[in-house]
Amino acid sequence: MPELVVVLEKQIIKRLTLNSTSVTLGRHAKNVIPLPDRTISQQHARITRVRDDCFLEDLNSTNGTYVNHQSIEQHYLEDGDIIGLGKYQIIFRSTQGIESQLQRLTIHPKLLDPHYPAWLKIVDGRKTGYVIPLTKERITLGNLQSGRYLIELTPHHGYVLQALDQNNTASAPPQPLKPGEEFKIGDVTIQFCLKSPDANIHT
Repeated sequence: MPELVVVLEKQIIKRLTLNSTSVTLGRHAKNVIPLPDRTISQQHARITRVRDDCFLEDLNSTNGTYVNHQSIEQHYLEDGDIIGLGKYQIIFRSTQGIESQLQRLTIHPKLLDPHYPAWLKIVDGRKTGYVIPLTKERITLGNLQSGRYLIELTPHHGYVLQALDQNNTASAPPQPLKPGEEFKIGDVTIQFCLKSPDANIHT
């Protein structure tokens, strides 16, 4: 089951396994996760679990809900995501491995939009031959067991591969990805594919 780790001033104050399908977070004591902070709304946010997938929703809060320092209204939670509510941080831990992620993210190569500048190709392991279109500037793959990685489009270095630690922070310097370069997550080998050199420079 997925888990939430509540952190206050760098100290873990609570762990909650997501056994239920809905978890509310807010200042009111009746929330599943009460967070006594005046900057947090009475009912601030909700996490909904659908099998192994979890979705975070802001409940029209006054000061907003943040994931990895980005304001969100709705967000699909991934392993290592850090939810920011007032002075609290809530770290999301997923049991979903790379195989489940590939099931959700990959498409048949014939369905790949020719306008996509870059994509990931599975060259060994489950879903071999399938691709993951890089439609966003950043994507995370893997979990703590298999290793967790961020693939991100940066202004100066193009696409980079970044290993992440258990706190969702960089555990090593980012490595620029070259067309055709391969890397491994768990038992899956992935190849970085680029349509043209320009696609690796401009956002």
